[in-house]
Amino acid sequence: MTTNMNRRQFQTALGWGAASIALAELGLSGAARAEENFTLASTGATWGEGLKASFIDAFEAKTGTKVTQEFAIDSVFTAKAMASCGNPPFSSVAVLQAEANFLALGGCLQNYDLSIVTNYKDIIDSAKEPTRAQLKDWFAPFVLIVMGLVYNTKEAQKPTSYQDLLNPKYKGRVGIPTYGWVGNSWLQVLNKTLGGNEDNVDPGIGFLAELVKKNDAVIIENTDAALKAFSREEIVIMPFWNGRTAVLQNQGVPVAIEYIPGSMLVGNGFPILKGGKFIEKMNQYVNVTLDGQYQMMMTKRFFYPPSNRNAKLPPDLEKYAFPADKEKNVVAIDYEKMNAHKSKYLDRWNKEVLGA
Repeated sequence: MTTNMNRRQFQTALGWGAASIALAELGLSGAARAEENFTLASTGATWGEGLKASFIDAFEAKTGTKVTQEFAIDSVFTAKAMASCGNPPFSSVAVLQAEANFLALGGCLQNYDLSIVTNYKDIIDSAKEPTRAQLKDWFAPFVLIVMGLVYNTKEAQKPTSYQDLLNPKYKGRVGIPTYGWVGNSWLQVLNKTLGGNEDNVDPGIGFLAELVKKNDAVIIENTDAALKAFSREEIVIMPFWNGRTAVLQNQGVPVAIEYIPGSMLVGNGFPILKGGKFIEKMNQYVNVTLDGQYQMMMTKRFFYPPSNRNAKLPPDLEKYAFPADKEKNVVAIDYEKMNAHKSKYLDRWNKEVLGA
C-alpha cells in the first residue's frame, strides 16, 4: 500500500469497521483486487440510480464504454481504494471532500487531465479543492451540497448568524448535528466564525457547550432524524442541507434556509485513482459529471444545485440555485488538519459539550 499513513492512522481516520474490511482484502492477490472493467463505486438506492440517469448513460452513449456500478457505504469503498492504493479495484469512487482528501494525502490520487476535463474551469471556485499532497486540479463536485441555517418560518425569525441559536425563545427546539454525522465538519466552520481555527476549537466548543447547557440543544443523529424533527416541529432551527430543505418545503413544512457566514459546502465528486486501468476514460467521465446540462438532471432528482457556474436552471428549478452573492459566506475546511485532531476533538465534544 503506497501511503504516508500507518495502519493505526488509517483505521482511525475512516473508522475501524470500514478499515478492517479493506485491510482484510489486502490478503487478496493484486490481480484479484485490480479493476477488470470500468467500475464506479458509490452509495446505492436513489443516489446510485441518479448517477446512472444523469451521467453514466450519457457517458456510455458518448464513448461506447460499458460502466459497472458497485454499491457500498462511502467509508467502505474509500477504505478499499486506500487499501489497494496504486492498484485500485475501481475506476473511481463517488466521495465527499473529506474522503477525497484522505485519498489524496494517502498518495492514491492524481490530477485531472485538463485537456480532457475541460468543464473543470467552469466550476465555482469555492467548490474546488485546494492544492493537496502535490495535487493541483484534482477534485470538484458535480452538485453543491450546502449546509446553511434552516428555520421554521412560523416559529423562528430569519437568522443572520449562528448566534441566533442561543435565542432563549428557541430553548429545547434547536438542533445540532452529532459529531459522528457531520458535527465534526460543522464544528470547524462554526469555530472559524468565532475566531478559531483547526488547531484551536476553544471558541466553537465553548459556544456549543453554552448552547446545550443554556438552550437545551437537541443532538440530531442523521439526515432522516432531522427531517422528522422539522416535520414534527420538534426543532425550529438547525444547520441543515439545502437539498433536504427543499424536500421539506415540497412536503408543505414551513421552512427556509439562510446561507449565513459560516455556511458549509460539501459535494459529491469523482477523483482519479492513481494506477487505474482506464485513466483517459475516467477523465472523460469526470468531464461529463462537470457538464451543467447533466448536473441539472441531478438537481431535478435531489434539489442540489449544479456546481458549474454556467448551468442555466429552468424556471421550475431556479429556486434551488445557490445564490452567487452567498458564495462569500462559505467557510473552507482544512481536512488534513481536521482529521489530525479528529479523536482529540471528539473527546472534547463528549466531555465539554455533552457532559459525558
